[in-house]
Amino acid sequence: MLKYKILCLILLFCVILSAELRIGEIIFEGNNLISDKDLSINISSSTGSTFNQTLLNKDAKRISNYYSSKGLFNIKVHTPKIITHSPTRIEVIFKIEELNEAKITKLSFAGNSYITNSKLSSALIQKDFTLTELAASINTLVEYYAYSGFLFAEVELDSLIIVKEDLTAFISIDEGRFCKFTEYVFKGNKTTRDEILIRISRLSKMKNITPAILQQAANNIQQKKYIKNCNLIPLDHNKLLFDIEEDRMSLISGILGYDNSKEGNSKITGWVNLEFMNLYGTDRSLAVNWQNLSAEVSSIELKYHESAISRYPVNADLLIYRQEVDSTYIRSKFESEFYYFDLYNKYGLFYGKEDIFPGSKILNPIERSSFNKLGILWDMAILDNILNPSSGTETYLKYFYIFNNVDGDNLTKQAVEIRWAKYFNLGNQFVLEFDVNANVIEKKKL
Repeated sequence: MLKYKILCLILLFCVILSAELRIGEIIFEGNNLISDKDLSINISSSTGSTFNQTLLNKDAKRISNYYSSKGLFNIKVHTPKIITHSPTRIEVIFKIEELNEAKITKLSFAGNSYITNSKLSSALIQKDFTLTELAASINTLVEYYAYSGFLFAEVELDSLIIVKEDLTAFISIDEGRFCKFTEYVFKGNKTTRDEILIRISRLSKMKNITPAILQQAANNIQQKKYIKNCNLIPLDHNKLLFDIEEDRMSLISGILGYDNSKEGNSKITGWVNLEFMNLYGTDRSLAVNWQNLSAEVSSIELKYHESAISRYPVNADLLIYRQEVDSTYIRSKFESEFYYFDLYNKYGLFYGKEDIFPGSKILNPIERSSFNKLGILWDMAILDNILNPSSGTETYLKYFYIFNNVDGDNLTKQAVEIRWAKYFNLGNQFVLEFDVNANVIEKKKL
């Protein structure tokens, strides 16, 4: 009987030795900033897996690296603690100490020659910041270099040194070359001439090129109806790529009908709109609009855009309009704008003339009248996206005099047209637009 018991114990001992030791539960202690679930995802060991001390040590390193990736550097992960519950099951505890964030009290810059240490320090709002905040401060320095004309500057943390509880961050800087574009590369502009793209981008007069200026220059190009998409990409410190996607250059639309409501006065009605843009790739355009929505009223309008000589930033817009209302009156109008433009603004002169002639109607109450307009205009647009803005400002101002001659007396009055729009990005794809429109005219009888 004794021999039988001894034999059973020997067999049980052999079974225990041959059984695999498995992890019954993994516990994280001290992790207040990162959840158990996130830590579990980032380690290799799991509940039910075979015990492997080497793998657990690597998991401790993975936890430390995961904290670092979240900007949390001042932490300590202890060696995994093993608690045995049975010959085949253990419990693993990862103890984590989330220490107080160390404050960086001093920055030391190396590699900067164009921008001084004092200017770099003044670009940072905070003077003392944590290791977590250091990444944002480095991005601020990269943006500062970009807005100073160094679009290819690189800024990175080199090392951290603690001396008597003072933590110094050593920042390594590669400024690159100051960007001054003298060579342009063009892609996608099958019709538009290269020099015209440079002209309408309004970049030629800019000495300091920044990301905001490049965005505005792309907006200036993309506001043209014949340009579908535009990206300006710096290739190196003196070479800029114009990546263009052109749209249709001609637009034709209209509708025609027949009005026979009045006996003996049947007419073709409707409207036709013809627009020919970017003629011969020069940015010149011509548009004609004809309307005859009823047998009594018809009108025709002609618009022309003149881009002038490509080397000078001067344009002109002309408008000729004629409206006829049966036999009551004929109205004709001419307007012109001549303006100089820079990256954000247009400054120009405005001249207009309008005449009203009485028709052949008997006892016609309409009298012949004529007046002229002369003034100045200003148009400014600073937007993040010209077609679908989410932030920025638009301003339009026209101030002019109206001249008229009544019974031999020259009369004048003043008038102002104002349009102002402000866009606010509310986040989550919501944009708030605030508009102000005003037309003011001096109260005088002409």
